[in-house]
Amino acid sequence: METLIRVFTPVIPLLFLGALIAVPIFYAGYRSAPEPKLALSIFRYIALIAAAAVAGYVGGTMAGIFAACSSASSGNLCGLIGVFGVGPIVSALAIFFTARTLTRQARRAV
Repeated sequence: METLIRVFTPVIPLLFLGALIAVPIFYAGYRSAPEPKLALSIFRYIALIAAAAVAGYVGGTMAGIFAACSSASSGNLCGLIGVFGVGPIVSALAIFFTARTLTRQARRAV
């Protein structure tokens, strides 16, 4: 488990930054999608992505804490793996895939 933490710790901020950079790119693709499409304002688009990010963070944190603290040899700081490791990774993936899904749905005719 410690080797996974050492490997993924430097990658987590880059993964989250990549997801945040992808949001305006996907929104530009959403805006240029042909009509008819589901009309979403920028505020609603961002609110949907933020809701997915929060849900992903909470779910990832709970799963990470459960996985890290379930063994008998886990220390007293085992919950930090969920809070600073798995939670942000799942949140970044939720941001990316929500923006991608919204853009792909807009490209299909309603």
